[in-house]
Amino acid sequence: MIEIRELSKTFSSASGTVEALRDINLQINDGEIFGIIGLSGAGKSTLVRCINLLERPTSGQVIIDGKEMTSLSRRELLEMRRSISMIFQGFNLLEQRSVLRNVCFPLEISGVKGPAAKSRAVELLKIVGLEDKANAYPAQLSGGQKQRVAIARALAMNPDIMLFDEPTSALDPEMVGEVLAVMKELARGGMTMVVVTHEIGFAREVANRIVFMDGGYIVEQGTPDEVLKHPKEARTIDFLNKVL
Repeated sequence: MIEIRELSKTFSSASGTVEALRDINLQINDGEIFGIIGLSGAGKSTLVRCINLLERPTSGQVIIDGKEMTSLSRRELLEMRRSISMIFQGFNLLEQRSVLRNVCFPLEISGVKGPAAKSRAVELLKIVGLEDKANAYPAQLSGGQKQRVAIARALAMNPDIMLFDEPTSALDPEMVGEVLAVMKELARGGMTMVVVTHEIGFAREVANRIVFMDGGYIVEQGTPDEVLKHPKEARTIDFLNKVL
């Protein structure tokens, strides 16, 4: 379970301060698919990055499986992150490694020996439908294929939670479907997933719950039917009128 309590994040720069998150309170249950929607700058990516402390909150708490993340030592935090994988907008693949060796990489770092790492990597490539690309290099792949390799690599450590930060935003429209299909398959397997997305149709079809964010606040939350078909807040209604 992920619990977020009174979470705030302020960024400071020479030009002033920006309150990216303001008093966020959420509970995300085990096995839940949790969608986060909103316009650019609403705080969506900052929120998902605060869950695994890629961004450290200015105030508030992030509690995962009873452990308060901000109170962990560096070593304890690294250990917790082994169970939390994140997929970014960019693919972050190692260009000098083949697809297979990209997926092997986190296994090798954790001490899994070559044959065992390779066997697990092959299994993961089958899951994302890319076993035939094992010996290809990232430069030879489409954007959708690269993102599927990134998902396979994220699955290598058997995470309990997967965080997705706009996983299809860098893709051409025709490539979006292949990535969403993999994510839907993961959802059917019971993976806890937190998904920042602009794909409203995907959120409607897959998510158990959705939050709409604006200006660093959670404006509205509920089931996809409640938020997308029967929104109560004027800001949610205005947003949906623009994107649907």
